[in-house]
Amino acid sequence: MTAGRGRPVVFDEPAQTEFLRLVAGGARIGEAAAKLGVGRRTPEQLARRDKTFARHLRAAKTEGQAARRHCDPAQADRAGHGKVSTYNNYACRCTRCREAAAKDRKARKDRQQANATAQIHSLPVAQPPTATTKFPVLADVS
Repeated sequence: MTAGRGRPVVFDEPAQTEFLRLVAGGARIGEAAAKLGVGRRTPEQLARRDKTFARHLRAAKTEGQAARRHCDPAQADRAGHGKVSTYNNYACRCTRCREAAAKDRKARKDRQQANATAQIHSLPVAQPPTATTKFPVLADVS
């Protein structure tokens, strides 16, 4: 094959190394891929083809999950940890934020169930009007 033909490689060795570093640092796969200018599926496709990269990616994901769960206790109160908004908006997965999110989910589910049961009520059924007419033969329809 002639050199220089075809599409240039975007996800080369330096990009792969940087991607793995970002994922291990706590970035999510989509965020790290976007930062490098590649599609979210590109690293996954490479992992299917390259077993070494797949092994490194699994290790980086494990490190990244641990990094996202880590919370510095000295900064916890300043950053607002232990709130649902920190869990949702900042993707903080420290123990306090996960517990707050779980508690909020349970409370929301309980409220939905209470509202669903409160809205069930019997509606008054309209009774058919009694037949009245000036002709007695037509009134005895039943």
